[in-house]
Amino acid sequence: MQVIKYKTRVDAEGKISLQLPQYLANQELEVAIVYALANSETTQLHEIVDSFYGCLAEEPILIEEADQQEVA
Repeated sequence: MQVIKYKTRVDAEGKISLQLPQYLANQELEVAIVYALANSETTQLHEIVDSFYGCLAEEPILIEEADQQEVA
């Protein structure tokens, strides 16, 4: 099972357009739709969080346990 996530808008008739990657062409798929309403506050929060993605990639996280130090 794989997940493809994107934001779309539902039209006035309740329809959405779904386009999948071309490598899935001519294959039988089982598709599940999970949705959450997107509001401006949530969208702004996600954009802020996403802007920090990978910012500590070069900084190891040190964890001290029972006189041992591990790098995560």
